[in-house]
Amino acid sequence: MARALARAAWVGAAACAVITLWGMLGANGAGPVAATLATDGLPRGWAAAIAAVIALCTCFALIELARALGCVREDTLFSATVTRHFRRFATLLMVAALVRLLLPAAVTVGLAMASGADGARLHFDGDDLVALLPIAAFFFVARLLDQAARLEEDHRSIV
Repeated sequence: MARALARAAWVGAAACAVITLWGMLGANGAGPVAATLATDGLPRGWAAAIAAVIALCTCFALIELARALGCVREDTLFSATVTRHFRRFATLLMVAALVRLLLPAAVTVGLAMASGADGARLHFDGDDLVALLPIAAFFFVARLLDQAARLEEDHRSIV
């Protein structure tokens, strides 16, 4: 099962990269499938750069998940290698979520200040905040995996 999930994570990472690149290049009218870059009021170049950072973080997170799942063995379910990759997965997802939440606001404020505007209108989507909750749960799971690895190691040393 872990191998199948690892392959799915690799496919997900590739799909994330391809779809983001497709949207950034503006290939939104080719064929029956469209990819559109949502700019949220930012200039297209800034929106594309932010989307690229988010996609890179997400792709690398999925790759770390695939690597963690690829290290799962029947005799060592909670190895240090598995937990290390899972922690990296959680960290990269957190970075992607924080970039999605904070970078558009920072760019909007920076562009407003550069143009001499008196203020800037910021938009925060509740979905971005809600996305942080499962990611925080992944950190909790990573800590549990660390504890499980220690317990497994203790068990092996006793026996």
